[in-house]
Amino acid sequence: MEKFVSIDRILEEIYASEGYAQELDWGDALMWTGKALGLINAPALYIEKTTGNSLVTPNITVEDYRGELPVDFVTIMPGGVRDAETKQVYDHSSDSFRTASAITKEEAGNIQSRLTYIIKNNYIETSVQETTLEMAYRAFMIDDNGFPMVPDNERVIEAVRSYITFKTDHKLWRLGKLSENVYRDSEKEWLWYVGSAQNALRIMSVDRAEVWSRHWTRLLPVMGAHGSSYAYLGNREDINIGFNTTL
Repeated sequence: MEKFVSIDRILEEIYASEGYAQELDWGDALMWTGKALGLINAPALYIEKTTGNSLVTPNITVEDYRGELPVDFVTIMPGGVRDAETKQVYDHSSDSFRTASAITKEEAGNIQSRLTYIIKNNYIETSVQETTLEMAYRAFMIDDNGFPMVPDNERVIEAVRSYITFKTDHKLWRLGKLSENVYRDSEKEWLWYVGSAQNALRIMSVDRAEVWSRHWTRLLPVMGAHGSSYAYLGNREDINIGFNTTL
């Protein structure tokens, strides 16, 4: 998604359409917004970022084999960890006996030449004791106040709105202030909109669909694309089969 809207717009729609007598709790609304986005769980909910372009998310400094992940980190992009200076791409560690060097201060159990990493909690651990990493990753979109923002897609907006309404009605129903029929109606509305939002966010643009088609219709598979962070995965395949001019 390229456009996002503030949670303020969604709360205004809730007040306009639901007719609540009491004011909604901001803390609850923010928590439920994050919960709704997590339940929708589609890649298009997030933005793609690279460390080093903002004071808030600088490149990652690794000391004693460990560096802290960006504050808005969700997941790493394919081939998205590389040395900030040499641009050499790191592989995800496949070592079953890899020791937690960042904690024990011991050398890695199996020494190998390739650069590797793993993610643990809020940290990235590497096979190199000290370095600076550049990371391409998916991140939460937040506003200037640090509040989560929602993709400017009506299905997604309705899904978040209906989830906040559903959770608010759930509290009122448990307190005996709302009939079960109204509460169940809110629940059904949320369940419908969450599926609708997931489908809406999985529809590819024409440009993305063409890149996807080029990749999955190749006759010769691309091996080792990880080393270039998959930069050329969508390139057109040209195969020179030659001509037999002999009779």
